[in-house]
This record gives sequence, structure tokens and C-alpha cells, in this order.
Amino acid sequence: MDVRQLRYFAAIAQHGHFGRAAASLHIAQPALSRQIKLLEEELGVQLFERHPRGAAPTEAAMLLSDRAAFILRYLEQVRIDVAATQGDPRGPVALGMSPGLALTLAPPLFEAIGDRYPGVQLQIVEDFTDSLQERLLHGTVDLAILNGPDVEQPNLVTTKLMDEQICLIGRADNALFPSGPVDVRTLPSLSLVMAGVARSGVREIVEMAAAQAGVLLTPKVEVQSLEVAKRIILRGELFTAHFAAPIKQDIDSGLLRATPIHGMHLTRFTARASDRPASRATTVVMETMTDVVRTLVDRGLWPHAQLRLLPRG
Repeated sequence: MDVRQLRYFAAIAQHGHFGRAAASLHIAQPALSRQIKLLEEELGVQLFERHPRGAAPTEAAMLLSDRAAFILRYLEQVRIDVAATQGDPRGPVALGMSPGLALTLAPPLFEAIGDRYPGVQLQIVEDFTDSLQERLLHGTVDLAILNGPDVEQPNLVTTKLMDEQICLIGRADNALFPSGPVDVRTLPSLSLVMAGVARSGVREIVEMAAAQAGVLLTPKVEVQSLEVAKRIILRGELFTAHFAAPIKQDIDSGLLRATPIHGMHLTRFTARASDRPASRATTVVMETMTDVVRTLVDRGLWPHAQLRLLPRG
């Protein structure tokens, strides 16, 4: 197996057609077919099933596709890093984070990366912690911010970034809104919109805290994103338990309120795969991201958050 064969394989997987793949690679179709046949013989599997409309990947091809994408992407980054040893970092960096976190962090991070490192192409991948861990291990993201508590794995290098308080969020004019910080035992008496994915992130913390307190949560509706939860809350007397930072603008405008729920917080970690070195571009994205997070917290733009980073300098 060589890099050329992986490039040929990736082109067919992308186009789903030998002829179109050959055209995109600027080679003759028989030469392409011959290399794929050699690759299949070496691996001992069939990679594509030909049909009148093109070529469908087999189960083996779908597995190889993930690995090939990582290898080709990593080799390209190595080429970029070596070529740019005397210049500024360049190349793509895929950074994974939860959708709620992206609402707060992605805009200022894009701006900071653009100002400091215009040669770096930042891609924000919105997903939840379990999926992001798999993406890190498969090499489809370079760096991720994971939500604890169970994120430490032997194949990942993780560093604590921050603790973020989970708050009760509702309309500011909701007469049922408690006057101050609340206890988890208060939640069953409120009409809740449960936001997040079961057994992950915010929702896992909320459900674990309720179970430890011996209370049962029966939400009126369950959604995945805070944005959808917010829109439902704004239509009535419902509440959600989530982070306040993504809705800071609504809080500042007097539309929503957020008050801490005692003992309920989530630790965020930065993470990358331990079995390969970080590219120069990935390293500067990590450094810039921590600077942006520190600045947002220090300036009060990230409410109810406490840094776990080492002090600057």
C-alpha cells in the first residue's frame, strides 16, 4: 500500500465512479483500476462494487476511507509544516467543540486566528464529547474541547481548561423564577426543557446531580441544542439547566435570567491524540484558543466560568 493508491482510493470514494475519479486525477481509467485491484489484492478484500451508475464502497472500503483520509491529511500537513519552517504556520486545523460552546467561543477565535495567523484555515466541528473523542482517535479532528468528567483516555493528551457553572435559565419576567441560586431539589417543581444529549455533557451532569439528590426530573420537552431550548423558553414559563455564556446577550438585554444551581458545574478539557505530534498550525490554534478563553473570562464576557489554566507568563 502506498500513498498513490490511497489517493486513488479516496478519489473513487469521493466521486463514486471510476471514470469521474480518473478524470479528477488526470490519469487513464485503466491505470486507476489496476492500482485499486493491486490494493484489493494486498488487503485481501473487495473495496468497490461496480454497478451501472458507478461504484459503491463495501464495508471494508468505508473503514479504509476514514484511515485514508487521516493519512492523506496528515501527510499534507507534514509537507506544509516542513515547507513553512522559516515562515508563519499554515494549513488546516479541525477544532471540535460542543454546539453550545461554539456559540461563545467560535466567533472571537476565528477573529483572533485571522489576525495572528492568516495562513491557518480553522474548521470548527460541532459535536458532542463521545463523538469528538472518536474523531480525535481517527484523526478527523486535530484538537477538541471535551466536556468532563469522563474524558481522560490513554490515547488522548488532555489538559483542564475551565470549570463552568450550570445555571437555571428562564425568561426574566417569569414570575416563577427563583430569587437567587437554587438547589437541584427545586428542579422537579419547574417546567423544564432538557437540553443536550443523554449521558453526555450538560445533560449528564444535571441528571447525575438529580439522581444523587434523590429527585426525579420529568422534562416537558427534550431538545439537543441550547438555541432550540431558548426559543421554547421565550414562548412561555419554562426553564432549562445550561450554561449562561451562550445567552449572555439575552441576559444583558433583560430578556433572560440565569442563576447558578448549587454544586452543578462541568469541567472542560482541551484534548488531542497522543500517538502523533501536533502540527505547527494546531499548536498555535491551541495557544490562541487559551488566550481567547482567558480574555473572555477575565473581562466578564464568559459568565459563571473559572479558569483552570496556568497563569499567563
